[in-house]
Amino acid sequence: MLLLAYALSLLLPALPLGREALLLAALRLLYVLGLVGAGVALARTGVGPMPLGYGLFLLYISALLVSFSIHGELVREERLLHPFHSPVGLGFMGSLGVLLALHLRYPWPFRVMLGFMGVLVLLLTASRGGLLALALGGAASLIFHRRGWMALAAVGLVLSLAAGLEVPIAQRFFQAHLSGREGLWLKAYEVFQAHPWTGVGPYLFGNELKGVLLKECFLFPFWEVRGTECPDALRPLGGLWTFAHNHFLQALGESGLLGAAGLVILAGGFLAAAWGEGLLFSLLMAYLAMGMVDNPFHVPSSFRGEVFFLLGGVALSRGVHLPVALALAGGVTLLLSLPFVYLATRPALPPPTLRYAAIPPGEGVGMVALEGQGYQAQVWLCQKNCRRLGWQWDAGKPIRFKFPDDLPEGKYQVRIVLLSPHRLAQRPQYLLSWEVSKP
Repeated sequence: MLLLAYALSLLLPALPLGREALLLAALRLLYVLGLVGAGVALARTGVGPMPLGYGLFLLYISALLVSFSIHGELVREERLLHPFHSPVGLGFMGSLGVLLALHLRYPWPFRVMLGFMGVLVLLLTASRGGLLALALGGAASLIFHRRGWMALAAVGLVLSLAAGLEVPIAQRFFQAHLSGREGLWLKAYEVFQAHPWTGVGPYLFGNELKGVLLKECFLFPFWEVRGTECPDALRPLGGLWTFAHNHFLQALGESGLLGAAGLVILAGGFLAAAWGEGLLFSLLMAYLAMGMVDNPFHVPSSFRGEVFFLLGGVALSRGVHLPVALALAGGVTLLLSLPFVYLATRPALPPPTLRYAAIPPGEGVGMVALEGQGYQAQVWLCQKNCRRLGWQWDAGKPIRFKFPDDLPEGKYQVRIVLLSPHRLAQRPQYLLSWEVSKP
């Protein structure tokens, strides 16, 4: 029944949108059903999620090796990188490793290493979403298992290490800004308002979000750090991996109200089926917690999203009570909506003022300083297209940005965009722009 409801929630909204949307909806449905079926088969073998821990350990090792190869001893000053995962996603994977190490009976040396490496990866990625997932996943497992206290202790350990060790990047754990997500959320909500019943179609929603937070075609941060731009052949497809950074908004934008209802009912069914099994319930809750600020179970992905539906299949093999599933679906909806409650209740910030903006000749750098606390700043360099310089800065401090070394001659626009971290109703409307030339 749950899977049928999910299938209808994908296919029915896509019918009026044409053949392309219907085909993409059908492909997503078949992929998800295949993953859930694989999870059911995995549960019947008695193996369960244990192999995931070994895969995560290899992921941690590869991420550390890649980051050291790029940053060397400065790795503690830069977020951990991986060729096929974002730092936020890596941090979430660290949280999953900690939960697995606490609940499963691995050989004790590996169990200790998996938990240690999970904490280390979470610390070096400074993923606040990953920390939130560990906290809520640990709290959820407390319902059935006292080891949930150890997961919450791991959260305290990460925060203590971030505060006590000289790991500059870990100071992100103590920052309240949303890294520009509020601009994405606002745009996603506007798309839903325009298409409330059908959305724009699965995998087509990203075309509406391109350029709001990142460039129109953005590769994994690892490749961007190495100077590898999105190739021209992939630029038209950049929307395929542009997300709303909230699963409820993603579903609303892709398939309207029916699609969002189908997603939360399926998630509620997974939780209901996992009820009484501490680890499964904990892992699924970690995914849903992360879903407030990211899209961890969007598929296809570099295996992260697939694990959610595999775990859901493992849970469904235990059976599910529909009334409990519907009740938990309501809880999932509330959970995924919490960021908007937070934003709606925050006071508006006073507008910032410019202190100075300068580009010293011949140095290839620019400097900007503003008065006003609480804003985040992005710097864009635009000609026919725009590219982002650096990542994102605290606008209350002087900003120093570097121009690309391979910049062709010509005239460009430098744009400083300020984002408010507090109000969903406030657009990223503060913009400073001026023209520069490269002789």
